[in-house]
Amino acid sequence: MRIVSHTILIALSVLLSLQAVAQKKRKKDAGLSYDDQRRVTEMFFEANRQKMLGNIEDAALLYRDILKIDAKNAASFYEISNIMTAAEQLQEALPFAQRAYELDAKNEWYALFLAEIMRGLNDLNGALKIYKKLAEDHPSKIEYQYEMATTYLYIGKADEAIAAYNKIEEVIGVSEEISVQKEKIYLQLDKLPEAAKELENLINNYPGEQRYLGMLAEVYTANDMLDKAFEVYGRMLKNDPDDPILHLNLAEYYRKRGEYDRSFEELKVAFKSSSLNIDNKIQVMMSYYNLTESENKLLAQAYELLDLMTAAHPKEAKAFAMKADFLLRDGKTEEARQAFYTTVTLDSSRFPIWNQLVNTSYQLGDYAAMEKDSKAALELFPNQGMLYLLNGIAHNGLKNYKAAISILTEGETFARTDSYMYAQLLSVLADVYNSTKNYTESDAAFEKALAREPTNALLLNNYAYFLSLRKDRLDKAEEMSRRSNVLAPRQSSYQDTYAWILFQQGKFEEAKEWIQKAFDNGGQKSGVIVEHYGDILYRLGQTDEALNLWKRARELGDHSDELPAKIESRKLP
Repeated sequence: MRIVSHTILIALSVLLSLQAVAQKKRKKDAGLSYDDQRRVTEMFFEANRQKMLGNIEDAALLYRDILKIDAKNAASFYEISNIMTAAEQLQEALPFAQRAYELDAKNEWYALFLAEIMRGLNDLNGALKIYKKLAEDHPSKIEYQYEMATTYLYIGKADEAIAAYNKIEEVIGVSEEISVQKEKIYLQLDKLPEAAKELENLINNYPGEQRYLGMLAEVYTANDMLDKAFEVYGRMLKNDPDDPILHLNLAEYYRKRGEYDRSFEELKVAFKSSSLNIDNKIQVMMSYYNLTESENKLLAQAYELLDLMTAAHPKEAKAFAMKADFLLRDGKTEEARQAFYTTVTLDSSRFPIWNQLVNTSYQLGDYAAMEKDSKAALELFPNQGMLYLLNGIAHNGLKNYKAAISILTEGETFARTDSYMYAQLLSVLADVYNSTKNYTESDAAFEKALAREPTNALLLNNYAYFLSLRKDRLDKAEEMSRRSNVLAPRQSSYQDTYAWILFQQGKFEEAKEWIQKAFDNGGQKSGVIVEHYGDILYRLGQTDEALNLWKRARELGDHSDELPAKIESRKLP
């Protein structure tokens, strides 16, 4: 729809003065001639046709011309106002809507349209007057009472809103919608007895509806009227002792009373029921997840509820995803992976679950599973850069270097929108190229990554380390390693890299200082770092100490291929 031009808006704004001039030219009691009536009818028909065709300006001009002939043509005033409203010119539309309403106050459409414009201009009192008049003129049409009630609430007149709802009840009888609305209003006014009375009225009119009793009990529980709440729960137990929502509410009731064991027993009853909506159970488990971050004593309860939930909903992916989140957080990585497998089997449409599944295999060092699952996920989510990265990491771990280069290169397109992910992908690609001794491409990948993430400490460290292993551009390697340690201090692997570069430069005393820092920050658990410490001590003439460190590195298992020869010969090759 085209917006009305500024010229037409100006023309329309003077119509009220034009109609006044036209009125003066007529006698007050004179009507339109037959020819004028025919012309007005034809013009109105054509204006409507143009509007339907989307020729809004043409339609507006025709409505204007109608008013030159018939200054009391309410329909034209209404249509002009409609056009302006569609063009978001509410202030300009208002006088035309008012005039249409004045000329034909019995027309409900004109009245409602004017009220809507007033509401849009935040003239709620003006809108309210119209709704009141409509309600008086059409007492059987409850929609006008609804509008009155809503408007009263907007302007903060709660008692008047309740009176309007009572009028509706006189017509349609007691209903959940009206009773619950009134209950909410009474609660906002701190009128608890009146709120409870509304719910009791609802219960009396629908005695078979257990849910209304539950709503009443919840109101009492929330307001610490626990004795009254328990009385209502007793009524509910008589009606339906197996109702899971009832037991969920009872769990909250006992929790409020400080009876935590009974509260948990009620939770278990609720969780055993397959009829309780899974989302209700997930909401409870989310609370447990947050609580067990600091309250370890609740973990046993949490896992018992998780087992009950998955048993009650064996085909519900949400249940197993929730269980997997607990297991993963609590370091039970293999069990978490199995729960994620079940989740994607039940629902394969959620990328975050696949991402977590593949990452559990990464944490477990299971590159074969990681490659297989990331490949399956890529078939479902071919635009997710993270999956290309994970698949590339898996192929690299399996020493499938050609496949790793292929998938990582393909993934560059999809990872570019995320600078950090893109840098990670290029870092892995650089690692792969380094493993294949294609150092030119390896360095190029590092340079491209650093162009996007120049302060990425991991990139700086890895690039520097590869250069140090090749004894290539050691000054550049030293500078990058120094920066990585400034950006991320107390990282043993980064401190080890710096120590190793100093070692390659023949700065053995400085190297010893930095390798000791790496040790102090947990490096004594790394075979590579321990072996490096031994190499440094050997160059400082401390052969026996070096041999002891080499042997310890052998026990740790993560070391270079040359380590056995060092131990055998008691010297560096």
